[in-house]
Amino acid sequence: MSIDDESKPKEITFEDIVNKSLEEANEALKDPYVFKSDIQKVAVIGAGPSGLVSARHLKEAGLSVRVFDRNSYVGGVWVYSERPRPKPKMPTSRIARQAEQAAAAAAAAETTETDAPQKKLFEMTPEIQNLLLTKKPPSATYRDLYNNTATHLMGLPDFPFPKDTPLYIPHFGIAEYLENYANAFDLMPLIEFDTSVDLVTKNHEDQTWELTLSKYDVYTSGMVRETRWKETFDAVVVASGQHQDPYVPDIKDLTAFNKIYPDKVSHSVQYRKPEDYKDKNVLVVGGSISAVDIVRSLEGFAKSITISIKGPFESPFLIYQLLRSLIPTCVDVKPEIKAFSNAEGQVDGSVIFEDDSTLDNIDQVIFCSGFNSRMPFLGDLVIPKEKEDVRYAPPRPIYDDVPESHVVLGPQFPLNVYRESFLISDPTLAFIGQPPFFSPLTQYDTQARAVARVWSGAALLPNENLMLKYSAEHDDGLDPQELFNGDRRRREPFVIWLNHHAAHITAKNGKEYPPLENYREDYEEEGLKSMKQWVAASTENFKRVREHIQEQNL
Repeated sequence: MSIDDESKPKEITFEDIVNKSLEEANEALKDPYVFKSDIQKVAVIGAGPSGLVSARHLKEAGLSVRVFDRNSYVGGVWVYSERPRPKPKMPTSRIARQAEQAAAAAAAAETTETDAPQKKLFEMTPEIQNLLLTKKPPSATYRDLYNNTATHLMGLPDFPFPKDTPLYIPHFGIAEYLENYANAFDLMPLIEFDTSVDLVTKNHEDQTWELTLSKYDVYTSGMVRETRWKETFDAVVVASGQHQDPYVPDIKDLTAFNKIYPDKVSHSVQYRKPEDYKDKNVLVVGGSISAVDIVRSLEGFAKSITISIKGPFESPFLIYQLLRSLIPTCVDVKPEIKAFSNAEGQVDGSVIFEDDSTLDNIDQVIFCSGFNSRMPFLGDLVIPKEKEDVRYAPPRPIYDDVPESHVVLGPQFPLNVYRESFLISDPTLAFIGQPPFFSPLTQYDTQARAVARVWSGAALLPNENLMLKYSAEHDDGLDPQELFNGDRRRREPFVIWLNHHAAHITAKNGKEYPPLENYREDYEEEGLKSMKQWVAASTENFKRVREHIQEQNL
């Protein structure tokens, strides 16, 4: 979770949220947004959690759905690979994004408009291997990752985890659950696996979206077949997740340090297991979930562990307070890194911190600095904004001067959207699972229900001007000291809106929708209780892994 220091939570009551949501729902009934053409055929980009719930609800709304995922399986970030992802650009560069856009445009230009897919056969070479790793990179999941939201709170509506499932399970248990979800709702036939979406463009003449697609089949003979083609859709859901593009901050002298010591610098997306760091001096950069998880896992393996945290160690956010209380006592806590050089400015393998203390003899630097959502497949439809241009609290900018179908994209999420989902200037493009705040899977399900109902005519959006206004003003009154109360506050606008419209609108296909409910009454209480259980469970898991590996090495 991240919020500008300038934004202090307002005294927004739950009743305020209900009343404001009802006002917006009524305005949408009186003066709705009018789509320029009917929506029948929908593309979903991604078959992770947000893509699966999107596919399910779109399908159940009577729409024709195609899901594209660059991997060979469902589950997205929850699927583990022994092979780590290639090292990302360090530091993160805007030029890299521009290069990706240019490559996407070139790929689209090479793909003809003919109905027959273009096919080429290549011999497997190191260059082709690198291309395949770029096209379908391994996820950020590391070997010993467990969920940190209890399974009984994490389970999707209508599909709870099996009875007697432990509250906290390994990543493969979550991946299996998502695969079972896809099978239960018959989503597998909708999914085109091993397929990359290279470019998405809008044809304003016929109001369709065109997707340029590529697929690579690897044969045991050592040959690789490339297939390229294009498909058109009435609407597109971007459900590609928020853990795709590793972010590395531009710290003074990092470029030179990385050039001289390339094997010493990595990102958490490459991290796999703690024994890889046995007897090494490790510097972890970051103070959030992955950073704390990694320093906890390194205990008992690394020779020394240092964690560098930007800003005050004591955070106003309860989740950060909880996380940082779990940092082992053997870990040396340092402030933000001033430069990847010594006190004299020489790049010699040491670093200097903001308090002018230094650290040398570093064997490995692991950046746990999060991810960006670059969405290169949107090409020049993206208008990027830097972090300092993003406001989390109202009043936010009213993006009324943005060209139609263009996305104002902050570092982590789109900005010119209504209900965190619909592109305001062109609501035939929607984003599921790209929220400004940490969200449970159930929130993605709620978003997906809204998109499916709007596109099938079972719910209405306010007109464009009102969507701009409401999006700029929207305030859930989130309290940084609350861990779970915010989930209820963020879901209630969807509950009010969709239920109100279900009572006043008949869907085009005649489908009737049961009332959508908010979280169970004891959700907040159960959430806080489960966090205490997570502390104990995660501590035990790290201990068990440590003992198991040590026994193997005896």
